[in-house]
Amino acid sequence: MTTTTPTKVTTKWDSKKIAETTSHLVAGTWLAAFEVLSKLDKKAVEEFHKLTTQHKLSFYKNLNIKTPMELVRAIAEHDHNLFGSEIEISGDENKATLKYNTCGVWQASEKLGAKNFSPEQQKLMGDQCAQSWNTIAKEFGFNFEPKMTQDSYEMTFSK
Repeated sequence: MTTTTPTKVTTKWDSKKIAETTSHLVAGTWLAAFEVLSKLDKKAVEEFHKLTTQHKLSFYKNLNIKTPMELVRAIAEHDHNLFGSEIEISGDENKATLKYNTCGVWQASEKLGAKNFSPEQQKLMGDQCAQSWNTIAKEFGFNFEPKMTQDSYEMTFSK
C-alpha cells in the first residue's frame, strides 16, 4: 500500500473557471430537478419552486436591502461573481433595472440540454424565474416588471 504525505489543497482556479464550474453544477442540479419534477404532478413542481424562491429570498433579506438599486446591485454582484453572468444595472433608489446580457446558469443549462426542451418547458422555466423575482420584489415592498427578448432578460424593480 502506497501512502502519501498530506498536502494542503490550494486554490489555483481563476474567477472565470470558478464561475463556469459553479454555473455547470447549479444548472445540472436545477435541470435534473426540473426534469424529474416535470414527470410528477404539478403540485411537486410548485412546491419545489416555492421552496427555492424562499431560500433565494432569505439570502437577499439577510443583506438588509432597502431600495430597488440595492437589490439589483446585490443580484448583479451575486450572479456575476458566482456564475459569470454579464450584467448591466441602471436607475436610482426608487427604480432600478438589471439587464442580463448573458446568464451563466442559462448558458450552462443550454450546454447540458435545456435548448432541447420543448417551447412549453422553456416558457415554464422563464415563467418560474419571473414568478420567483416577483415574489421577492413583493417581500421587499417593490413592484416588478420583467422583459425578456431573444437576446436579453431585464428586470425592473420599483417602489
